[in-house]
Amino acid sequence: MSEDVILKIIILGASTVGKTSIFLRYFNNEFSHGTLTTLGVDFKTKFFKFEDKKLKINYIDTAGQEKFKSISENYLKGTDGVILVFDLTNKETLDLVNYWADCIKKNNRDNIGLILFGNKSDLENDRDVTYEEGKNLADKLKCLYYEGSAKTGENIEFVMNEIARISYFEWKKTAENRMSIRLSSVASIEEEKINNKKKFCCKGK
Repeated sequence: MSEDVILKIIILGASTVGKTSIFLRYFNNEFSHGTLTTLGVDFKTKFFKFEDKKLKINYIDTAGQEKFKSISENYLKGTDGVILVFDLTNKETLDLVNYWADCIKKNNRDNIGLILFGNKSDLENDRDVTYEEGKNLADKLKCLYYEGSAKTGENIEFVMNEIARISYFEWKKTAENRMSIRLSSVASIEEEKINNKKKFCCKGK
């Protein structure tokens, strides 16, 4: 197996949408109604294997409060994947997804892993966002859309694993493009050397 590929995945969204609860469910398989609000960022790591690569995924949980937005934006630089989270019982949190989507465009390359996730599906009677509304925004952002619940665990493991998979293949695509450009540049330099050598030989005659 080849050496590790280290990728960074960040979870973004408004305050109280359940980002930290998603973290706790995925890494500790637990849920707490009294989960403390994240101050700044929190890190956790998980290892995967895709193809012949061993992946080290650094997951980052971010604070959604206004005063911490600049911190969250800074961590977007160099990010390989993002899960945009909103609260299915709060339409305003879906509208705020557009803010974070703009931040991604400003601070990162175009082709990164991206998933839109509607949390709190267990509160179906309090739903304020329809599936169609979430899916329409995901289509606009050109990403996948899933719904689930940190409380029940529905779709949490799947989505966290899926963003790792998508991010890896986007990273691979970018790496291959860079290699192609590099090889093309080297070929151009060698071709220029050969042409210059031919010109010199001709002048010598």
